[in-house]
Amino acid sequence: MDDNTAINRRFLETDDDNDAFELLFKTYYKAIFRSIDRMLRDHSDPAVDADDLTQETFIRALQKKNEVREPEKVPGWLFTIAKNLTLNEIRDAKRRRETGSGSLKLLEDLSDSEKEAPYAAFIAKTDAEQTETNRYRLQQCLYLLQGDDRKVVELKLEGAEIREIAQTIGATSGAVQKRWERLLEWLTPIARNLEVLMDCLPEVKEQYIMERHLDGQPFSEITKALGISPATVEKTVKRVIVQWKKAAKANPADPVSALVDNER
Repeated sequence: MDDNTAINRRFLETDDDNDAFELLFKTYYKAIFRSIDRMLRDHSDPAVDADDLTQETFIRALQKKNEVREPEKVPGWLFTIAKNLTLNEIRDAKRRRETGSGSLKLLEDLSDSEKEAPYAAFIAKTDAEQTETNRYRLQQCLYLLQGDDRKVVELKLEGAEIREIAQTIGATSGAVQKRWERLLEWLTPIARNLEVLMDCLPEVKEQYIMERHLDGQPFSEITKALGISPATVEKTVKRVIVQWKKAAKANPADPVSALVDNER
């Protein structure tokens, strides 16, 4: 990202809440809004508004300012707040749609055990949808892989057994199992945080390159569409993959913060 360390430090150290809010808002509004808007594209709901969630992100950040002490960690921390707020709002909106205002009285009349059943079903459905989202992201992340690594993930996502994959690529089942587990260790954190990691790229050009690459466009098409050299496209893709992989391994739970730390 752009070097906003001085601004981040001022945000953390100022005692003027209005000044702190304005600093953070002006610096990160566009990036946070873009990240939230991407997350909402597949969850259209008039009750869920990207602009409202963006503003709420900065309000929460101001309230929780004491949670972060290092200026360099402010961007990753801010994106995490935005992501959590957005996911919670998506879940709440789905629950409101499924429950419906007309069924509120009915729910009030149910016993505690009966109340838990539809809620548990909702959570299961939400988790299943999240799993499907992660699966889709993993499919996008196939373009971060090459050779047998990519083949293993492709076949596994298609439902192939380890034994079948081993026969296909000419390896032992044990070797394939270890390869699959090793790949998941860094691919899964990237898949879960792909939108935010994309927004953390320091230049818009890099974002455009990676978006097209993860959509499966060959380097030649990206070169033509963006008007840049094939060498620049290839170099950018390789560098970003290394950065994301390193961040995912360093902090699987929050690769965004790890990425920001690596950029210091």
